[in-house]
Amino acid sequence: MKTPRLTDTRVEKEVQYFGLINQGATCYLNAVLQSLFMTQDFKDAVESFDKAPEDCGEDLLRHLQKLFKELSVNVATTKGITTSLGIGNVYEQQDAVEYYRKILKALGRRVSEVFEGKMNYISKCISCDNIIKKTSSFISILLPIKDENNEQQTVEKSLKAFFKRLRLDQEDWMYCDSCDQKTPTETWSEIDEYPTVLTLHLKRFAFDYNQMRYVKNACALDVPLSLDIMNTIFNLYAVINHNGGYSGGHYNALIKSDQNQKWYSFDDCTVTESETSLQGSRLPYMLMYRKAENKLKDRNPIGSNPAIHLRILLLGPPGTEKSSVGNLILGENYFPLLTIKEPMVKTVGNVTVVDTPNLFELSPMCWAKELKRCIMLSHPGPNAILWVVRLSQFSDHQQGLFHNIRKRLGSETQKHTMIIFTSGSELENLEQPIDISRYNKVKKVVRTCKNRYHVINSSNHNQASELIEQLFKMTAENRDSYCTFKPTKKSRR
Repeated sequence: MKTPRLTDTRVEKEVQYFGLINQGATCYLNAVLQSLFMTQDFKDAVESFDKAPEDCGEDLLRHLQKLFKELSVNVATTKGITTSLGIGNVYEQQDAVEYYRKILKALGRRVSEVFEGKMNYISKCISCDNIIKKTSSFISILLPIKDENNEQQTVEKSLKAFFKRLRLDQEDWMYCDSCDQKTPTETWSEIDEYPTVLTLHLKRFAFDYNQMRYVKNACALDVPLSLDIMNTIFNLYAVINHNGGYSGGHYNALIKSDQNQKWYSFDDCTVTESETSLQGSRLPYMLMYRKAENKLKDRNPIGSNPAIHLRILLLGPPGTEKSSVGNLILGENYFPLLTIKEPMVKTVGNVTVVDTPNLFELSPMCWAKELKRCIMLSHPGPNAILWVVRLSQFSDHQQGLFHNIRKRLGSETQKHTMIIFTSGSELENLEQPIDISRYNKVKKVVRTCKNRYHVINSSNHNQASELIEQLFKMTAENRDSYCTFKPTKKSRR
């Protein structure tokens, strides 16, 4: 450890960390415990309980409190922890991620909630767009690692593969209640609630049916210091490394200090200051990212006019991923994917989004009334209207409703409107601008909006950032004017 250095009139406070004794082959446990100890929110939660919560293993909590106290001042032993976890043979190496999960589950939600998020598992009938959604909590995400030709991979590629939409084979189609039969099915996952700490488990070990045994995938991996997931930033602060094969090896941890922002290597009893060389490494096995503030709260895409408040009105029929567009813009899953019956509004920073119910199945009188209510939610009125469509399914009815809504909002509406093309499976390989010349109905609507359109693929979060920039630019050009509801002559009488 470096000695304190005199800088001007201040003395840098020395930061010192201590290691854990390896009882035999407990390096896997040491790496996990050091990572938990260096997670300040978790450490505070562990130390805050005089009495264990109902769902918490009291014996483990007490030994963890004792360990954290000792580890703050000296090298410590983990004998109390191994006893609490039922580890009888300390000379047998175990899996680090398995014991990370065991510890958090044994401690219960109130102690471990900093690591807990919620995931939506979604199945969609391709025939009628009916959606079935199941939500469950998670404390880590298992990421696949492709090892084709043992090429170097990235965490971003693995995340993209995890969240990618998949079309199921016919034998796996779901039964759709609306269609009353098994139908072509698309499935995907999405994060519903982000944890404070996002833990990524890299799938290094898998069963090889050719060799009939488990083998390690030792492909090189680029680990980014920060991740952008649906406009939410996560910063890396802990890496658990594994060096060796499936049957044996050694674990250590590389962790960033909250106190001086330096990285340290925790290798059992030995703690040393370290470099963060995470490009092309074959060692990372578990990654821990801490959630940063939502970047929309501090961003000002225009820069020259920070006073602008973007008020977005989302319009579009069911099955166009309209609500997903709102979630991408806000960086969180605020709007449900199921068709809503009431308008919903959410504000993040200087961006407000109003998600509208299905106006396309209502009578003219009813949709006009509903539209007026949605306009009022974005008081004094929306300065950006996003008309969300699927390129291949734009109908005469949608075109007619588009022009009727435009009349209700006044002739100035066109300068506030942008067409959003969705459906990742159709547009996945397309770059902007796309060729819309062969879609006559869409072409006319885009022309009405002064040729403003944007392609959104729900798996490409960079497109959401580009869209936000365009909307702020459009609003600035319009001098922050906005749309209001125009009653018909008949309704004025």
